Amino acid sequence: MNKGENRLNGETSEAQDQYLLFLAGGVLYAVEALKAQEIVEYSSVTKVPMMHPYVKGVTNIRGNIVPVVDLINRFGLGETQIGDKTSIVVINYEKNDQKMEIGMMIDEVYAVDKIPQSNLKKSPEFGSKIEARYILNMGKYNNKYIAILNTDAILNIDELSKLFV
Repeated sequence: MNKGENRLNGETSEAQDQYLLFLAGGVLYAVEALKAQEIVEYSSVTKVPMMHPYVKGVTNIRGNIVPVVDLINRFGLGETQIGDKTSIVVINYEKNDQKMEIGMMIDEVYAVDKIPQSNLKKSPEFGSKIEARYILNMGKYNNKYIAILNTDAILNIDELSKLFV
């Protein structure tokens, strides 16, 4: 997939099985494709005082101010190293009928591909480097299991908006 802007929301009967696969911290992860609004090239992020270290700040995407979360930092695994392929995945987040966009910093986009329901397994409660609540399912992709992330937990607006002092 090329850098720049890529629309992902195509409503089809197979859309439930479509996942955005990406690398973060050198590990392959996936999110439901319908949750991803778009992918944009990483650009400058304006710091916001007193926010958690994993909230890198805000950026302007098509006139909208979008908060940006460093996914690896959110997992407590370090920080995303900015490189040529670093991108921001803009996720549609909804809470109490309020919709907003939140960006997740990733190393690079890997693919948008199908993972059939038959290849999904419940995530284990242990054995992962990241908290179990951040994993929705494990999906078998190219004969390996990858974590399908729970964007609602990772981007929980109540947690993100708490002041860090």
